[in-house]
Amino acid sequence: MTKAKRENIAIILVIILVLGYVFYKCYSVTHIELETETAALTTVYETVDAKALVIRQEHTLSKDKVGVTVPCLADGDKINVGGNVAMRFSNADDAAKYSQYSKLKAQIEYYENLESQTVGQASSVESINDEIDLDVDEYIRALNSGSASDISQTSSAVNDCLLRRQMIIGEKVDLASIVGGLRNQLDSYSAAPNNYVTTKESGVFSSYTDGYENVFDYSKIETITTKDINSALDKIQSEQIQTDNLGKLITAYDWYFAVSVPKDQAKNLKEGSKYDVVLKDSEDEVISVTVKYNNPTDSNDDTVAVVLECDEMTAQLAALRAENIEIRFKSYEGIKAPSSALHIKDGKKGVYVLISSQVKFRQADILYSNDDYVLLSYDASASNGIRIYDKIITQGKDLEDGKVYT
Repeated sequence: MTKAKRENIAIILVIILVLGYVFYKCYSVTHIELETETAALTTVYETVDAKALVIRQEHTLSKDKVGVTVPCLADGDKINVGGNVAMRFSNADDAAKYSQYSKLKAQIEYYENLESQTVGQASSVESINDEIDLDVDEYIRALNSGSASDISQTSSAVNDCLLRRQMIIGEKVDLASIVGGLRNQLDSYSAAPNNYVTTKESGVFSSYTDGYENVFDYSKIETITTKDINSALDKIQSEQIQTDNLGKLITAYDWYFAVSVPKDQAKNLKEGSKYDVVLKDSEDEVISVTVKYNNPTDSNDDTVAVVLECDEMTAQLAALRAENIEIRFKSYEGIKAPSSALHIKDGKKGVYVLISSQVKFRQADILYSNDDYVLLSYDASASNGIRIYDKIITQGKDLEDGKVYT
């Protein structure tokens, strides 16, 4: 093959590649496949994000210097005046024996109650299977949270359901043998506390202490400023205090989130109004709060101290101190769609939907929007409004009401 022929072939190949690329680009521009998203009812929120200082009326409970002191309450348990907070033992060995003794007693009671709970139940296999699925989901969430108490509790719930299922379907479960074995073990653990630590106040017990129980005077909460909040948060984050307490007693059920927020956001939080707070590190935890104080600070300051009051108390809430929170001050319910799906037809806003290969325009008002999405109004009675399960077109070319796509 001559050099001229080789050059001609090379030129022809280059021309073919260029034409092919041009054809592909033209096809890509003129033939855009439709992409859709199923319409679903969604709730979105306008929020204020803040770092919160948690303030409670609480004091620590000290351990005895001699012997071993063990709490006899679980985190979050309530206690009355004169109630037993902890048990005193002569040494760690006696405390360990009593702990094992208590666990065995609890297991015996569990198995003794299990058979009586199952007898006479009309539970179907399907319902118990559903219960098992729910308990397994709770167990997985507990594992992800890392909470030892939640893991133990949910694990027991799964085990309980599995045993009840065995009994419902007629499988033989020798509970008497199980209980007998536990009673034999129980006989080898015979320890009791020397005496008890009692309390002079009622409240809620928590084994968690961080050394910042008095970081701000609970009785002066109405005077707190942004400077107080920021100073306390800086101290907490920069200095970890080692504590060796028995625990603490929370003696007032009302406690506070103190936050410093920009003035333009603080105006959305009205004194006396209720809002929901989400713990950013635990998205499932939603807490109802009331704005106790919305304190304007120095006119040169662009932030405001806001105090949120809460009367809920759990083991998790009792351990909070410096938390990233989200305050939800307004909610909207509607159909969420990408901003690219929004169109204007005859001066009216809405979206195009695909119904049996035909494009239809659905009119809707914008309830809320940001850079990524819009939330559109939903009215089930509107003849030309968006409907649940509509296929909203999020990408397409030359969309027209009534156009058929094949």
